[in-house]
Amino acid sequence: MSFRIADKALLKKEDYKSYLVDLNISEVAPTNHEEFHENIKKVFRDCADFTYREVVLSGKCKIMIYFIQGMINMEFLQSSVIKPLLENIEGESKELSVSKYINNPTNKHLSNWNDIIYLLFSGGAIYHSNGEMPIEVMVPNKEKRNLAEPTTQYQIFGPKIGFIEDIQTNISMMRKFLKDPRLKTVNYEIGSLSHTKVTVMYIEGYAETDVVEQIKEKLQNINLDQLITLGQLNKQIVNNPASIFPQIYGTERPDNVALALGEGKVAIFIDNVTFCSILPIGIFDLYLAGDDHSFSSIYNAIFVRLIRYFCMVISTAIPALYVALVAFHPELIPETLALTIAESRSQIPFPAAAEAIIMMIALDVLVEASIRLPSFVGQTIGIVGGLVIGTAAVEAGVVSSLMVIVIAFTAIASFTTPTWELVSSLRVIRYGLLIISAMFGLYGFTIGFCLIFIHICNMESFSRPYISPPSPFKMEQFRAKINQIKTQYFEGKGG
Repeated sequence: MSFRIADKALLKKEDYKSYLVDLNISEVAPTNHEEFHENIKKVFRDCADFTYREVVLSGKCKIMIYFIQGMINMEFLQSSVIKPLLENIEGESKELSVSKYINNPTNKHLSNWNDIIYLLFSGGAIYHSNGEMPIEVMVPNKEKRNLAEPTTQYQIFGPKIGFIEDIQTNISMMRKFLKDPRLKTVNYEIGSLSHTKVTVMYIEGYAETDVVEQIKEKLQNINLDQLITLGQLNKQIVNNPASIFPQIYGTERPDNVALALGEGKVAIFIDNVTFCSILPIGIFDLYLAGDDHSFSSIYNAIFVRLIRYFCMVISTAIPALYVALVAFHPELIPETLALTIAESRSQIPFPAAAEAIIMMIALDVLVEASIRLPSFVGQTIGIVGGLVIGTAAVEAGVVSSLMVIVIAFTAIASFTTPTWELVSSLRVIRYGLLIISAMFGLYGFTIGFCLIFIHICNMESFSRPYISPPSPFKMEQFRAKINQIKTQYFEGKGG
């Protein structure tokens, strides 16, 4: 399948033309052997990995094969191109007929330098003999690693494989999960420098046509010099790029993508990226883990999901609520607990808000440090650092023991969120709620939560409300979901 190139990106791809003009080289590749050889050496001057092979055949026929080291399979080049020429060309006097001996399915003639340059950087080789146009020889040798267990989305149940950096391998992996011709893929190429391959995947009849068309239109209008990471693409296609909440779900698990496609969502794959984007999504989709579909009991699945939702509120609100109650509304705290809090804070020189900010910053620094350090050191730093800093801070009278408990519980609750990007978003919101609660007490706490709810209620992800399916509530979809649950968990049991 050929790759579509966005119109704006196509214009930038023609920057090759200006480069050729600077070198005084015509856009059309010459057929003369000497002229072509000199021109291609000019184009790739100072490129140490660019090289060529000269093959001299009978009748003094000389053939040149140009390629970039490390991007082609040299064994394939020798066995499928050079060896057939040497074995079959004996006695051949016409130079134009040598191309028929190459074991290459395309034998496509390239007429301009844009195609030649792009082919060489895409893992191909150029075959050229005097009097004929250059011929494309595809001998890619793209390095790719073996399938391995996902490192960022661990789960107890489900397949133990994750996506890798090769986009074709990832797409073929999805074909094994969904063996249906209605699974459609549309290919694009984005980036005037990187020429990154991007694939949109959806199930025809499941995904909404309007959503698919919106995604295609956004991809066609992207104008980037290079596309390297998933975040670069996500910023270009989301509806609310200024929002702190993630509007695209990134996963490296093929089972998660298969389940999402079956629900009518769309997946976007990027070459050289181990994550796949799923859209459109709502905030409740970000709390769905692959394990939830593996429970044989619906009650276990509901309980785990409720635990996650509860932890979402706790991890965001507990520090701010603690500060608002202690600093502004101690009369709302039960008397015994209020006396315990007053006793623990009797020797603390800082107000409750400063105390909370100190511990939250310390927590975030430890989390960031444990992520950046090697895995065998990071876990030790996180555990030891938390214990040492927490214990030392309490003994030194910098923070109260109750504040350490509050922040520790906040951290543990935040780690129940399956999506790390949402964890980072809630971390920023936690600081905002803490600051407004430190200024206005419970009134500020209430205003902050109202602003958050107004924001997420106003958001849409490709015409889908961010808080769906609870709102807007649709009785038909609710009944269909209930019937699906009955079939899956009750009617299918016991034969």
